[in-house]
Amino acid sequence: MANFFDKLSANLTNESRKLSQKVKNSTDASRLMSEITAENKNIQENLNAIGKLYYDICKDSPDEAFREMVESIIKSEQRIAELQESIKIIRAREPELVPVPEETPFASPAENTKPSSMVCMGCGNTYTEGNVFCSVCGQKLVPQYRNSAAAAAAPAQTAEDVQTKPEEPAGFADADVIDAEIVEDKINLQKSDFNAETDAKFCPYCGKKMLDKDQAFCDNCGHAL
Repeated sequence: MANFFDKLSANLTNESRKLSQKVKNSTDASRLMSEITAENKNIQENLNAIGKLYYDICKDSPDEAFREMVESIIKSEQRIAELQESIKIIRAREPELVPVPEETPFASPAENTKPSSMVCMGCGNTYTEGNVFCSVCGQKLVPQYRNSAAAAAAPAQTAEDVQTKPEEPAGFADADVIDAEIVEDKINLQKSDFNAETDAKFCPYCGKKMLDKDQAFCDNCGHAL
């Protein structure tokens, strides 16, 4: 019985010692590997220093065995210099700014008419945007100035700026009158917006409904009504 326990104790001791030895071996090997790494680093640093020293001394006339490497280093240094200049230019670039519009002076409503309004240069009547000819005298409308200051600063009107109404046709020629069916369709379409009891008036040339049944000329095409 005693031999069994002695044998068991000896086996446990041996296994413990084996494990401890393995740990010690691994630790000692790791320490030596660290020293090897340090020595390799020292060698690499010295080799780099030797290469740098040789390059500085012999780059203008290197030995044939080192010529290709020296020329490659020179090209890389030139490329680095070009890239550094490009970086300076990029960092100095300014954004492309949009022009800031000038502030328009405020004008009172009495002095400032709508820029889109039209004025008749023949009789002086004004119309909202969309009319082409004066419904009173038949002259073609021109854009109205925003205010008196703008009108004073504008160039003088010429005969070409004010177009007179077209000559009234002697008859309803095919070249002057829009197809009767088209005019009739337009008139019927616009009449649907009116009360049947009103006396709405429509242009026989273009079919546009007249805002005033007593107007003498069409404000869309300028023909006499």
